[in-house]
Amino acid sequence: MKRTLIIAACTAAMLCANTANAQLGVSKMASKIVPTVTLGIKIGANMQQMSGGPTWNGAYKPGILGGAFVSVDKKKMGVRVEGLIKTAKFDQSGSAVSINTVSVDIPALFEYKVIPRVWLQAGPQFSSLLSAKSTNDVDVKNSFKTSDISAVAGIEIALPLKLTVGARYIKGFSNVNNTITSGTDKWKNTCMQFSIGYRFLN
Repeated sequence: MKRTLIIAACTAAMLCANTANAQLGVSKMASKIVPTVTLGIKIGANMQQMSGGPTWNGAYKPGILGGAFVSVDKKKMGVRVEGLIKTAKFDQSGSAVSINTVSVDIPALFEYKVIPRVWLQAGPQFSSLLSAKSTNDVDVKNSFKTSDISAVAGIEIALPLKLTVGARYIKGFSNVNNTITSGTDKWKNTCMQFSIGYRFLN
């Protein structure tokens, strides 16, 4: 009887060990096949200028940005999509009047990990203008085209405690001047952004 119990116990232990090893093997295999998904939020500073023609003085003015992001990464490569709300301010040349805008940015970026925790990012950004008002509270949104396409290049560093810091340069391709469709008075956006983020996953 005792021998039977001992044999049964040993058999059960071996089965448990084999099951655990099999599960561990499946877990390791899944980690090699399934990409890493990262969700997070970010806030930061948006330094933006409007250039083109005699209308704007071309100076970078501070604004703020905030939103959420999702990344899908595998080894050294991945993609990142963000949804951001940003503010910007533009000074008119030879005038005390400034324009304050609020926009939605959706960058879709390719990511490459150059060293552990450091990612280079590049890709297009699609922007939509939500509002534009002068300092005397006049609605001037009709003076601007509501959509803009830009190129983005930047870097992001993954820090401990699930934090990230990043910096990027954004160059607009679109002429957002909605009042003059020809000539040299073409308005284009340029941004420098600095942010800190928090990752909910990964």
